[in-house]
Amino acid sequence: MSCKFDFKADLKAAILDEAAHLELKISFSKSLHDILIDYLTVYHKFIPNKTRNVFVCPQLVFDLLTHPKAQEIKTIIEIAKRGGNLNPFQSKRLLQANFHDHMITEWNIYHFHLSLERDKKSKFVKQVNSLLFAYIDNDNIVFLGVETHKEGVFADTKWWTLLHDNFPRLIEKYKSDAKDIYPPLSAIDRQRAWNAGLTTFMVKIHDVVYYSPNIGRTTSGHNMVVTRQAMSILDWIDSISMQLDKYYDAVCNTLKVESTVAQYKVIIYGEDLILAEMSSLQQVLKFNEVFDLSKLR
Repeated sequence: MSCKFDFKADLKAAILDEAAHLELKISFSKSLHDILIDYLTVYHKFIPNKTRNVFVCPQLVFDLLTHPKAQEIKTIIEIAKRGGNLNPFQSKRLLQANFHDHMITEWNIYHFHLSLERDKKSKFVKQVNSLLFAYIDNDNIVFLGVETHKEGVFADTKWWTLLHDNFPRLIEKYKSDAKDIYPPLSAIDRQRAWNAGLTTFMVKIHDVVYYSPNIGRTTSGHNMVVTRQAMSILDWIDSISMQLDKYYDAVCNTLKVESTVAQYKVIIYGEDLILAEMSSLQQVLKFNEVFDLSKLR
């Protein structure tokens, strides 16, 4: 027996629903691939709420004694310690799918606007000139220092140097065997290269060369992680669609669901992309899982 299902249509509808919730504007007329790229571009700029190890660079600790934005900096650090929501302090351009934050893409370095006043037209804080920079990975957040908006500040290797000098173990896994990189780039040169859609892939700090944590970007400016994930998701949908079409009755028998009423659907559930059987409310597969044919009856 065969069942009607359209997992690509499911995914498109799920993404557009999530986009509406985030107040992210994505055109329904776009292809699924383009919608997926837009959604993942924004999704990967969001900082998940979770408790991480929090570190503060020694110079920043000292600066907090006299800095005019000390209260704002301390507030952001305390939110990080609680595993709270740091996203309102990011640029309000975060929700723009065509805005590519180069430092996140290349170095996992984020910047926060040092304001406690909410922007009247968005869910973000008021966008100000003083910025707090931080390195963030899945387990750690390192507050590096404060700077103002100026050319080159978003491509300055001083942020990576602070990590190298103070928290080398956190970036040790990105060390390369390379001895040097050429040509040497100033912060402004690097910023212009990134703006032109180029990726530098590596950075040299003192005598050590590091890989870019996020691999870099495509010439379109998109994060390489985003483009790879989009392709993986579409490949997964094709794979489970072919399996279900061929082994539909066996899957239903294994799940103890009547084949005539079964409703298989791809949905976004929390942070996960899953295949669900809706009539019995069963989670069948998670993203990248496929049907184990040896267990089908």
